[in-house]
Amino acid sequence: MLINGLKTDQIDALDRGLAYGDGLFSTIKVEYGEVQLWPYHLQRLQLGAQRLFFPEVDWTLLTTEVMQIATNVSDKASQVIKVILTRGSGGRGYSAEGCDSPLRIILTSAYPEFYSAWQKEGIDIIHCQTTLSSNKRLAGLKSLNRLEQVLIKHELESQHALEGIVCDDNGYVIEGCTANLFILFSAGWYTPIIDTSGVAGVQRRNILTLAAQSGIAVGERKIHKDELMGARAICLSNALMGIVPVKKYQQQLLSLNDCTELQSLIDQGENEK
Repeated sequence: MLINGLKTDQIDALDRGLAYGDGLFSTIKVEYGEVQLWPYHLQRLQLGAQRLFFPEVDWTLLTTEVMQIATNVSDKASQVIKVILTRGSGGRGYSAEGCDSPLRIILTSAYPEFYSAWQKEGIDIIHCQTTLSSNKRLAGLKSLNRLEQVLIKHELESQHALEGIVCDDNGYVIEGCTANLFILFSAGWYTPIIDTSGVAGVQRRNILTLAAQSGIAVGERKIHKDELMGARAICLSNALMGIVPVKKYQQQLLSLNDCTELQSLIDQGENEK
């Protein structure tokens, strides 16, 4: 673990990331020391820092530290790097005045091996009763404010479910607890637009980019929960899991084979690196 470039696991108790969730994070897959989708992770962090009015972050230094950590785990087939940025310490109450030194935390963890089985076999998911609040200024960002996801995860665990579809307060589909969604209707693939709630995942961006390059139509639009009864296939995606097909949503059986179209995009993109 590196904190501002130093090997330590201690931070100031007055850090605003701890006190207010005033910060951002990104979870990154590393394969034999190669950082996957780093430009997308970096750009989302930069966008978040801009929207949250962070003081200047040394992005070149952050990138160097991430690559350094990746080199340290280059003997492992798959590993996870988590980057956390906080506004740092200083100021009184909610005011950010006096906070001019952002905190960089970079740590590693084991890759969740169960994702491989999920990718091959698919999983069953439920519809979550917990909803996401709307805030256009925060939509798309992966901030440290994850209390909604904590509640969603509690609901999933209480129902013995692996994942679920989460909507906003108006009944529009946004995402899963830890993943974005791609839904196949008769008119083609769509992913919920992320403009009032949710996280704009880097794998979601990667899929949209690769689809456009390959001539596969994948659109973004608002999707109401009532439309899901007409879905032919549903896929989950994030930076670690890649594409995971959904076998069953509530009691609705779904196609696994159709999800290979999106999975092939990722595989092709990786082969062309």
